[in-house]
Amino acid sequence: MSLKFIHITDSHVGETADTLLHFYASGRALSAALAHIARHDRHGAAFIAHTGDMICTSSRPESYEGARAIYGLEGDAPAPGPLVARAHGLDLPWYYIPGNADDRDACRARIFPRGPRHGLFNYSWEVAGIRFLSLDWGAWKTDVYTLEPSAFAWLERQLQHSVPTIILTHHPPVHVGVEMFDRMTPEDLPRLQNLIRDSSVAAIFHGHTHYPWETRIGRVPVFGTGSITYRLSYDEGPPHLKLFPPQYRVVTVKDDGSVSTEVWEAELPA
Repeated sequence: MSLKFIHITDSHVGETADTLLHFYASGRALSAALAHIARHDRHGAAFIAHTGDMICTSSRPESYEGARAIYGLEGDAPAPGPLVARAHGLDLPWYYIPGNADDRDACRARIFPRGPRHGLFNYSWEVAGIRFLSLDWGAWKTDVYTLEPSAFAWLERQLQHSVPTIILTHHPPVHVGVEMFDRMTPEDLPRLQNLIRDSSVAAIFHGHTHYPWETRIGRVPVFGTGSITYRLSYDEGPPHLKLFPPQYRVVTVKDDGSVSTEVWEAELPA
């Protein structure tokens, strides 16, 4: 039996749904995406995975309360979840993997108060026979990619067990062809790619770049999903804001372990 889940990333919400970030109401965009998912009967998904930068900046931890309210999060599971997203009648299990805009301790205290109060979000869980790994690069309050030695060691241990696996992470584990991002890539990126290339990983899903795209590490497909919030243009002089509909990706893990995806867009909030 195949498994579906929804990938959401980079919402950058503030303290309320109406809080503006560069004159853009990211909270309303997230709510619009959730309403869109609900109107499509949740796409038959088993859960939502949000891969980082849920809040606008780590210096405004109150934004986690804003995100909690927009999602309608309930439950007391420890990180990375699942909590349950009740907004718009979704009632979907919800997992979270933080990004560079997140403060790990504040996220744990405000979203996952049960469980450890400190540490990276490197976790493993299973749904319908598929193992999910939340790979946390350990980069917060900075845009520099830093894969912590402890994260490397943890992932290496996990991948010694050959079972169908999906990796959920914030930072792209590859060069994306945009100088702003690629110059931040750690020197030991090939080590990570070699670890993944010959493993049982079926696919990787990341955020951070705010644009949808696809590539591969060997045979392993890598998917970046477009952001909920605004995107920046990197090819027309200095980066500037560009408005696109909030986006999410519906992922299907098939019986044979292969993965297919479909990108969906919600209407821009008024």
